[in-house]
Amino acid sequence: MESTDAGLVFVAFAKSFNPFEAILHRMIGMEDNITDALFTFTRPITGAYYWCPPVKSGRLDLSKLGL
Repeated sequence: MESTDAGLVFVAFAKSFNPFEAILHRMIGMEDNITDALFTFTRPITGAYYWCPPVKSGRLDLSKLGL
């Protein structure tokens, strides 16, 4: 049995979502209507962001959230 379904997991770290938003906007052509060449042979179906809260001295540090 041959399947054409496949997936890719991309993991990156940054102090905010801004760099990822900028890259995704560029890839889908929001700035100049030129989409990334990756989309000539792939089709994005879904996506997600995950947030890992910081840990300080072995405990969650939610101080930046005001908690």
